Amino acid sequence: MKLKIKIPRRFRNKVKFTTRLFLLGLLFYIIWLTRPRFELLIFLTAQMVALTTGARVIVGMDGVFVRKSSLIQIITDCTGWKELFVFLSLFISWPKKKRAIRAFYGSLLILLFNLIRLDLLVLFPNSFDYFHPGFRYLSILFILAVWLWSIGLLKIKVGYSTGRRRKKRRRKKRR
Repeated sequence: MKLKIKIPRRFRNKVKFTTRLFLLGLLFYIIWLTRPRFELLIFLTAQMVALTTGARVIVGMDGVFVRKSSLIQIITDCTGWKELFVFLSLFISWPKKKRAIRAFYGSLLILLFNLIRLDLLVLFPNSFDYFHPGFRYLSILFILAVWLWSIGLLKIKVGYSTGRRRKKRRRKKRR
């Protein structure tokens, strides 16, 4: 017995996207269940935060800490690997034509956003309870915006905001 499912043409891309995203989500869940410890990534993240805030990195038996006015521990969740994985899963799952360079730029933007988030938490440690829950929702919106830009559905014209305009060449009509 042969089972053949015929998907209407207008739903094919949606089914491809959903299937790919489900499989990558399942892979993410399996990785998350193993509770990975990215010691090198934790250390590099702490070094970047210390470099940008003027703090010190303290490596101890309990983990990696950043100290400015108070002590903040950098854990695996602080490195931004989950946000990066979600963005790349969305990007890879998109069934239409896309540019890999935009995925690279999007990944850099997400890592920069994560660094700014950590910098604010180090610079204002007393407001941790206010910043941390708010950044959760802001991260989701930022990842979606960067993903929509990377697949070409969100148009951002950076050249006009920096003053670099491309001049259109007009052809002169010959008579």
